Amino acid sequence: MYKILNNVISLFLTSTVLIFCSFTASAEEPPLSLGRHLAEVGNYDAAITEYKRFLFFYPDDPRVGEVYYDIGLAYRAGGLWTEALAALRTATHYAMDQETKSEYQLVLAVTLIATKNYDLAELELIKVMLRNPAAQLHRRMLFLKAVLYIYQFRWEEARNVGREYMTDERLEALFDAAADTPQKSANVASVLSKILPGLGHLYVGDWRDGLNALLLNGAFGFLTIDAILDEHYTDAALWVGLVLLRYYRGNTFRAEIAVEQFNARGSRQAAEALLQRLQEITDTP
Repeated sequence: MYKILNNVISLFLTSTVLIFCSFTASAEEPPLSLGRHLAEVGNYDAAITEYKRFLFFYPDDPRVGEVYYDIGLAYRAGGLWTEALAALRTATHYAMDQETKSEYQLVLAVTLIATKNYDLAELELIKVMLRNPAAQLHRRMLFLKAVLYIYQFRWEEARNVGREYMTDERLEALFDAAADTPQKSANVASVLSKILPGLGHLYVGDWRDGLNALLLNGAFGFLTIDAILDEHYTDAALWVGLVLLRYYRGNTFRAEIAVEQFNARGSRQAAEALLQRLQEITDTP
C-alpha cells in the first residue's frame, strides 16, 4: 500500500512539473508571435507592448537582442526615431555574434542617415568595416557609405566607395556632373548687394527678390533725400536710422542666404540623380 501511494505521489509531482514546463514554454512564445503579427499589420504600438512584455518576463532569454531589434524596427516604422535609435543600439549590445552585430549596426546606420545624424552613421559603418564582415555585409556597408557621402555632398569620397561597390559608366558620369555643379559665392553676392541693393539676388537668378530689394531701398532712399531737401532733418534721420539701414543690411543678408539656397538646391538635385541611379543598380537582378 505504501509503495502504491509513493508511486501515485511521484506520478503527480512529475505530471505537475511537466504541466508547469509546458505552460512556461507556451507562455514564452505568444508575446513574440503576437508582436510580430501586430507589426506586420501595422499596429506598431501594440507590437511594442508585446515585445516589452516578453522582455519583462524573460530578461535573460538569448533572443533579447533580437526582440530589441524588432522593437527598434517597430518604433522606426511608427516614426518614433529617437526611440528606434535607442532600441537598435541596445539590440547591437545584446547581439549574440559578430555577424548579427554587424547586421544590426547596418540597420542602425540606415536609421541615423534617415535622421541626418551623418557623423554617427559613419561611425557605425566604420565599426562594421573594422570587423571585416562577410562579403554580403561588406557590400551593404559600401553601399550605405556611398549613400552617406552623397547625402553630405562629398562627391569624390562617394565616387571612390562606389567604385569598390561596383563599376557603372552612368554613375561615373553623374559623379562628374555633381562635381561640376555650379556654385555661387556668398562674398560676391554680399559685395554686389552693398554696391546696389538687389544685385546679389540677381547674381543667383532670383529676379523677383532682386527687383523687390532694389525698389524698396530705392523708395526709402528717395524719401530720405526728399526729407533732406525739404530740410526735415529729423525725418531724414528717422528714415535712415529706422528704415533705410535696416532694409539695406537685410538686403545683403538675404542675398547671402539666396546663395546658400542656390548652392544647396543644385547639390540636392545632383544627389537625387546619384541616389536614383544607385537604386536602379540595386534593383537590377
